[in-house]
Amino acid sequence: METVDLKKVASKWQKKWAEKKAFEVKEDAKKPKYYCLEMFPYPSGKLHMGHVRNYSIGDAFARYKRLKGFNVLYPMGYDAFGLPAENAAIKNKSHPKDWTKKCIGQMHEQQVLMGNSYDWSRIVDTSQPEYYRWNQWLFLQMLKKGLAYKRQSTINWCPSCATVTAAEEVVDGKCWRCKTPIELKEKEQWFLKITHYTNELLNDIDSLEHWPERVRTMQRNWIGRSEGTLVDFPIVEKDGKKGKEVTIFTTRPDTLWGVTFMVFAPEHPKVLELIKGAKDEKKILEFIKHVTVDEKFTRSEEATEKEGMFIGRHAINPLTNEKVPIYIANFVLMEYGTGAIMAVPTHDQRDFEFAKKYNIALKVVINPKDKKLDAATMKEAYVDDGVLVDSGPFGGKNNREAIPAINDWLEKQKIGRRTVNYRLRDWLISRQRYWGTPIPVVYCDKCGMQAVPENELPVT
Repeated sequence: METVDLKKVASKWQKKWAEKKAFEVKEDAKKPKYYCLEMFPYPSGKLHMGHVRNYSIGDAFARYKRLKGFNVLYPMGYDAFGLPAENAAIKNKSHPKDWTKKCIGQMHEQQVLMGNSYDWSRIVDTSQPEYYRWNQWLFLQMLKKGLAYKRQSTINWCPSCATVTAAEEVVDGKCWRCKTPIELKEKEQWFLKITHYTNELLNDIDSLEHWPERVRTMQRNWIGRSEGTLVDFPIVEKDGKKGKEVTIFTTRPDTLWGVTFMVFAPEHPKVLELIKGAKDEKKILEFIKHVTVDEKFTRSEEATEKEGMFIGRHAINPLTNEKVPIYIANFVLMEYGTGAIMAVPTHDQRDFEFAKKYNIALKVVINPKDKKLDAATMKEAYVDDGVLVDSGPFGGKNNREAIPAINDWLEKQKIGRRTVNYRLRDWLISRQRYWGTPIPVVYCDKCGMQAVPENELPVT
């Protein structure tokens, strides 16, 4: 049997393709256009078999489309910014620019050997100023429209990498890159206002007719629309006077008279302020870190044990003027509502179990028809509808039917207001250190933060 030297065959044809510039695409109005794009590799070293698999599929598809008569644009590039390049460069006593350039060279050689039909005249390197000037231009457009903005946020901070880490990058309470224990920090961060498009995103899911229903449902849940009420609870200051208010979101304003405690998400920005100087401050901070770092993926699961901690502060129920203790707990998430909830243990099973565990008072405000409940003898929360009791002007009314009137009353009293809440949150983008696209703003002592004029881009 005749044997074939595949390396020799590949070399022969790759040389011919290169000489003829076989895959360089030119404009041709007579042909239908097709753009074939694969995700760019991160130039951290060399290609692996995952790259080979992915790029073989893209190449086969680009060639198929050419044979079908399409004018195919099939470029390749390198997603060249980020912390891994910084850290690798530091380790190798090099500059990220030099390290990245070296890795791009290695990957390019391998891709040429693969024989993929890329148009190499259109290579993209995202760390080149001529490329990232357009990132900066886009950022300036968002800044003008108020879609890019800065605000204080509690973040996972790696003191060794000196940067923010995403929740997914924290493993066993440590940075996945350098294994340094993660700290919680209040820091001013850049955000993109994706919540501006919430309704658009939600409504357009129905137009995705080729998406599986399971995925569309996941998308709806991720955006998470719910109608409810915002209610303001004043915080009791250390001198006993009413202080600033904290707003909670609830879908059950009919149970407001039964609130016996409040629960904040541990990462709520107000928590660090409230616990400052508390005798248990250190223990509370340890609990916050445990919940936000160690339990980051499991805390929202039903099977996870509900854990909490009293922070030594109280709020005032604005409907009863009663003081209620403030807890932080692992079952309250910043992603939902305002990151703080009112707790009504007699009419919510999760709140009931939490109240029993931490010996918190219970107060009945809904009775079943023709029956009176006793908070002291309840074995579980009463979660069905019924008749309101000890509920101000609404006592004796059906709880569900009373909700619109309760909302009217709250608005009249200037205690609360109707709202539509979404689970979707704005996108925090402050994840770079120095090997990344510079944010095109300058800080002036006289004029404050100013956008760099477009004709001065790129900021290198």
